[in-house]
Amino acid sequence: MIRPLLCLTALSLLAQGPPPAKKKVAELPALPAPSSNAVKELVRAELGPTEVGSPEALTASLYAFISGPKDQKRDIEKIRALFHVHARLAVAAKHPDKGAFMRPMDLEAFLAFAIPQWEKGFFEKGTAVTVTKQEGIAQVWSPYEIRLVAEGPALYTGINALQCVFDGKRWWIMHLAFQSAPTDALPAVLDAPKKPAAEAPKK
Repeated sequence: MIRPLLCLTALSLLAQGPPPAKKKVAELPALPAPSSNAVKELVRAELGPTEVGSPEALTASLYAFISGPKDQKRDIEKIRALFHVHARLAVAAKHPDKGAFMRPMDLEAFLAFAIPQWEKGFFEKGTAVTVTKQEGIAQVWSPYEIRLVAEGPALYTGINALQCVFDGKRWWIMHLAFQSAPTDALPAVLDAPKKPAAEAPKK
């Protein structure tokens, strides 16, 4: 009885034809170039694990590198070294007359504007750091305060939103968006309005 069943099974398999050939696993498509435009690589400092070893370290380094007293030169190579070469930045703000607006920029455009302002005296201090991380991607939310002198009143408060990526060796800032608003302390440091000069008495 067993032999006829084996013969029947063999005939059934022959009738179905040969088994389908196994398909090769498709190779991953080649990744596109990071940009269609050539990006000029500028000088970047070599940073260590305490500065770029985690999203938290990146955030702390950002505050440390941009802050300092009046006339203190900022180390632009160290600031650049926190950001990936393809990083982007965006400021979200509110114009008193025109309302809310957003301005994107690359790192060099931001530094060209910001460094002269920082070197007039600028201290940005994070008041908290919240990190959401999944393997090599992290989102950092960090509220901050801005002062003109280290122990002076906070003139602005705001929040930094950093998107960070890990390349297998270190973390990079890939995107930074921020917004700020003046505090009640700001009017105290502004120049008082000048009084109009008294008119000379008419003769």
